[in-house]
Amino acid sequence: MSTATVNQQLKDLYLPYLALTHKKTWDPKTSSPLLMNVPDDYLNMKRKILFVGQETHTWMGDMSKHYNVDELQTCYKNFDLGKNVTFGNSDKPRQLNSPFWNFFRTLFYDLNKEDSSVTPKTSGFLWTNISKFDFNGTTPSKNVQEENAAGFELLKAEIEIVKPDIVIFCTGTKYDDKIKSVFQPTWNNILGGGLLTQLSTTDNSLPELTFQTKHPRTLCMKRENRKVVEELTGILLNTSKV
Repeated sequence: MSTATVNQQLKDLYLPYLALTHKKTWDPKTSSPLLMNVPDDYLNMKRKILFVGQETHTWMGDMSKHYNVDELQTCYKNFDLGKNVTFGNSDKPRQLNSPFWNFFRTLFYDLNKEDSSVTPKTSGFLWTNISKFDFNGTTPSKNVQEENAAGFELLKAEIEIVKPDIVIFCTGTKYDDKIKSVFQPTWNNILGGGLLTQLSTTDNSLPELTFQTKHPRTLCMKRENRKVVEELTGILLNTSKV
């Protein structure tokens, strides 16, 4: 399957969601939704990974702008997984090197570096969030989340379209109610203290290799980020599932 085909499938998924969303009235502090655009390298990876975060820290203006699907997918594409970001009045883009992005790039590279063409800067993984938008740069209230119920449901269909081998929720427990509502998974403990669990579903809506850990910033503060990366790498390099 080609990248263009996958992105068209995503576009077809997003069109009714965005039409429904734009019919509602939102507080101006509500960001535009995060809609994925699959990079070419993703489909070529031996181990295709989808990272799921919590919510954006502001994203392409606010909901009142009514950006269309093409504009929002282009925003995702140009953002280039945090490698092409412009701040403030600066016209010079730079790469984000926060614990969040470093965790993703490190794990992605560790799992795919046997391919000599892959580097830590290869755009070979996908990122989305359990909440499709943020509120004033942070977590939407419960009321706003309920207004965006359709956005939380999108993740199941996105996974079906992009077909990752591995899904990693970097959400901590903040959105466990939403994960439970959408997927009805069983959580199986791997590392204590909520550092790492494996999720399984009876309807195969999540791949067998689905895991949950804390937000990378929290892992870094606890000095547990390397431990989690090494545990995941050990599990995933020694499985016959990919």
